[in-house]
Parts: sequence; structure tokens; C-alpha cells
Amino acid sequence: MLFIRKRKEEDGLIMDSYSTTCLKGLICIYVLLHNIGLDYEGNTPIVEAICEHTGGIGVGIFFFLSAFGIIRSYKSKGNKFLLKLIFVNCIKLFLISFVINLLIYLVYHQGQFETTDLLLRLFNLDVFNDFNRMNRHGWYIPTIIGMYLIFALVFYLCSKLKSEKKFYIAGFILAFISIAFRLGAIIADKGGMYTREMPCFAIGCIYAMYYDKINKLFNKYFLQGLILLVIAVIIGLLFSEPVGAYGACLLIILLSQRITYKNQVTHFLGKICIYLYLFVHFTQMGLQQFRENQYWWTLTNLGSVLILSLLLYFIFYLISKAFNKIKNHRKLSNVDEINIK
Repeated sequence: MLFIRKRKEEDGLIMDSYSTTCLKGLICIYVLLHNIGLDYEGNTPIVEAICEHTGGIGVGIFFFLSAFGIIRSYKSKGNKFLLKLIFVNCIKLFLISFVINLLIYLVYHQGQFETTDLLLRLFNLDVFNDFNRMNRHGWYIPTIIGMYLIFALVFYLCSKLKSEKKFYIAGFILAFISIAFRLGAIIADKGGMYTREMPCFAIGCIYAMYYDKINKLFNKYFLQGLILLVIAVIIGLLFSEPVGAYGACLLIILLSQRITYKNQVTHFLGKICIYLYLFVHFTQMGLQQFRENQYWWTLTNLGSVLILSLLLYFIFYLISKAFNKIKNHRKLSNVDEINIK
């Protein structure tokens, strides 16, 4: 609650880029506490029942925010954004996950896997390995990268259409694909973890396309929507994870009409959220001796995850800075050559 306050006119657009990053920071802490609490040995049956669904709801919100963010970015930047998404975002996600997987292998599993099995685990290709993962939370990486690549392909192809509605055509195709993945997984009875909250991606697509209309609608029926969506989230927590996830995404849109999440702390946590999310498995394996004490188990995991995430984030930051320096130097060199000619 320290990071949430009532919206003011000067706060600007509802759920702008800064706000969604802050939201990712808040939801990441929520998911971390869920993952840590899930492995605590002293949980009561009621707590275990609630914990069974809370993590998926958090991941569903991440899918929603990701879809909303990339479509809004594409709307303002066009096809240039697709290059950044593929060659910066996707590659960065892949590298972060690979490094953490490698650390897990070197510290806890060295020499335990055959070469093919090891490579599939390191590269998060567990869909070809009977869903055996190096990092139990690593399933999110190939899923979100896959959706980003599908997004890039769909929006690039639709940009060639002559129709004035090509932006909406692309958005609906992407929403349909995300729902189709979920339906396909249900029919095949495989890959449920990868697709359970995938319709949240569709919710993000629709909200991004009809941003003004949905905001106006939610503003008009705020109280009615609040009652219905809170009930939906409670039902989701107790009985149905997907219902809770869909309700939570809509609830965030609704609450964003009245409150803002802008805060420097949550914004930074949002920037490093993928490091935090992936490092939990690493720390949990190394801190098993604290599992019987709820407070030590929570504090040691949170502290370790934060320290390791900051270290890796800083390393990637230095590497990125070095690449940018080289790129800028080459640009200046090219300019000098042109001037000489």
C-alpha cells in the first residue's frame, strides 16, 4: 500500500509505460512471496489451497501487461519497434535465463545430465524434453519469447495490408492465437503450465486496441465492476486459477482509473523483475535448511534473490553500456569518413 496512491490529473495517461513497469515490480514481489511460501513446510491446508492459485494469477498479469505494453509501443513507434523487440528484448531474456540456468547447473547439478538433456535444459527447450527444466520457473521464458516473435511476425505482415483497420486486424489475430494455444493445450492435455494464463495476453491485446473506450466504460461502471471483479478474483484464489487471473487483469484496468502505482522503488523492481523471478529457484535450492522456519525462509530467500539479481543486472548493464559505446564510436567514425570524402 505504500506504493499506491490516488490518481491526479498530472499523473498523465492511465497505465503509461512508467506505471506498467511499476506494476510489474509490485506483481513480481507478489509472485516471489508465492513461490517462497509454496515451499514452506509449515503451511496450513487453507494457505496451501490459496497458494496453489496465487502464482498463476500473478503470471497471468505479467502476460496481460506484456501484451498491452508491446501493442501500445508498436502503435506509437511502428515497425522500428519490432526490431528492438526481437534483437534486444528477446535476446536479453534468452541470455538472462541461460546464465541463471548455467549457474543452477554448475552449483547444484554438475555432471548429472547427458549432453542433449543438459542443452535442452539450459536453453529452456523442455517442451522437447518431457517438460524437464533446469529452473522450474524457466517455462515462462520460451512462452513469452514465442509470443513476442509471433507478435512481430503478425504485425509486420499486417503492416503490408492496405486496410485502414490493419492495426486492429493484427491485434485480433494475436489475441486469437493466444486463446488458440490455450484451447490446443486443453485438447491435447499437454503444456498446461505454458498456456493456462495465455488468455490474459488476449485481454492485454484488446485493452491496448480499445484503450480509450475501455477506460471510459470502466470509469462509468466503476463500482459495479469493482464488486464483480473482486468476487471473480476471490473465486479464482479458492477454486479456479484462470478465472482469478482474468478477473485480476480486468481489476487492474478498473483500479487504474482511480489509483496510480508510480514509485521509484517499484519501477526499479519492475526493471529487474525477470532476474528476481528466475533466481528464486536457485536460492531455494541453496537455503533448504531454513524451510522449517517461515521467517528465516522468507527473509533469506528474498535477500539472496535481490542481491543476486542486482549483481547480474549490473553485469548486463555494463555489457550493454560497452556495446552502446562501441556502436556510437562506429557511428562517429563513419561520419568522419563521410566528411573527409
